[in-house]
Amino acid sequence: MVALKNSWEFPVIEAAHVVGMALLAGTVIFADLRRLGWALVRLTGEELDRVFKPWAHVGLAVLLATGVLMTFADWERYRRNPAFWVKLAFVALALISYFSPRRSRAAAFASLFCWTAVVLAARAIADFDI
Repeated sequence: MVALKNSWEFPVIEAAHVVGMALLAGTVIFADLRRLGWALVRLTGEELDRVFKPWAHVGLAVLLATGVLMTFADWERYRRNPAFWVKLAFVALALISYFSPRRSRAAAFASLFCWTAVVLAARAIADFDI
């Protein structure tokens, strides 16, 4: 697996990871914005779920698979990187939020905050290499 770190495969897996994030976080963000009344207000919750949930689940599967591959490809780097651990903490919170019933505006704001923190922490991983 370590050979993956120094090959063309790592950037391909990383690109797939970004696509998975776009699918999952993007669909969740639209659902949260709808809950806040800021977007897609003409769709019912059931219509939104029917359209977005399959994409969100594909994104989650891609994220989990590629995240595990990238982490184990360069475990020594990630285990010492504080931004990586912050990202994992916010991923856990964001997934708890995703799989919990989100009926309130506060839950929508919390979800938006968590997914934004995931993306920012992911970007910070390159800046916090120790």
